Amino acid sequence: MSILNRPSDGLVSVLIALRNGLVSYGPMSDDALLELVSPSTLGSKDMAKKTLSRWKQIGAFEVDDKGRTNLTPRIRHLPTADIDAFRTAILDFVQAPENSPALVDGQDDEQEASKASDLTRALCWALTQNPFTFPHVWSGVESLQNEQGVDPKVFVNDTRWGGFAEWSLFLGFCAASQRQGISLNPSFAVRVAAPRVIVSREVGVRDFVSGIARIYPVLDGGMYRTIVERQILRPWRTTQPHEISPSLSLALLTLEAEGFLHMELRSDAPSSVLTGRRGREVRIVSHILLGEGA
Repeated sequence: MSILNRPSDGLVSVLIALRNGLVSYGPMSDDALLELVSPSTLGSKDMAKKTLSRWKQIGAFEVDDKGRTNLTPRIRHLPTADIDAFRTAILDFVQAPENSPALVDGQDDEQEASKASDLTRALCWALTQNPFTFPHVWSGVESLQNEQGVDPKVFVNDTRWGGFAEWSLFLGFCAASQRQGISLNPSFAVRVAAPRVIVSREVGVRDFVSGIARIYPVLDGGMYRTIVERQILRPWRTTQPHEISPSLSLALLTLEAEGFLHMELRSDAPSSVLTGRRGREVRIVSHILLGEGA
């Protein structure tokens, strides 16, 4: 199984609780950690066990030479109260090639060793869609993937859709929406990736897009994204090389509105087209600059 199957692979809330327990009390045995997070007086520890087991496989936890469970160094040294730093660390784990073997090595998503493969596949498919019309209930999502002839299917049941809504929000590939539940706006993920690509305050837009795709390959032009796009028989539209998908365009416009980055069009420089509703041109840009809020 893989992490979208929450009954078998755990919950975001439990992952956070496990992390907080180890931050507060340090390394301990699995039994002690599970009792701390899910006391026997509250009933079954099953969900805590499954969450701990899966995230040991993905890399968030490790076992020291005394047999105690601890956070891996990448997470252990983060500021305790900085939940966004923790989200970023988990995001990096999920996007690592070793944690999406079904896409990298062609394994079945249903195998125990598939880790985060089903989430990666779902993110790739969702981020190719029109964020302004994307359905926000299972029946609509099921109809859309069937209409597009996606093979293998992205979501095999409504349980996986519920898992996607939870994980995509936590990892920053979707944003919360009061009216629609979730919105396909990967602004948090782009915010995290941008300073790793823009090392001298500005970069050409095409280098920016390819750079963030190397960091998070579910984004435009990324390795995972390219694989999944080939598995869609009837896509709603095909993004051209000079275009930026509507979901990534939405993220860039969101971050510009927040002052995190700024987009410019300069003459005689390679440019790309931001796309919006129905894939229509919204704006042409050639450079991405970090803003004062970065």
